Amino acid sequence: MTKVTITLKEEDRLFIETALKTGRYVTESEAVADAIAELRTREELHQARFAELRAKVKTGLDQLDRGEGIEWNVADVKTKGRALLSAQKNAA
Repeated sequence: MTKVTITLKEEDRLFIETALKTGRYVTESEAVADAIAELRTREELHQARFAELRAKVKTGLDQLDRGEGIEWNVADVKTKGRALLSAQKNAA
């Protein structure tokens, strides 16, 4: 294990200190390791969502290349969107 020194904002230092005092973590290293694990999980989720978005864009572009596109205008999209939102609110 490599020892690393990091500089924290005062509020972050106090947050970790409180977590140690309450027993949430035993050591500062444990708190930092948990934070890194959370960051890693969040980054993996971000990458998965980005890959999904990229795939959807590619699907759309492929459809356009095959001539499967449809014309639309902003007013129609707004009207349909507002109707959908209204239906969802009424259903709740």
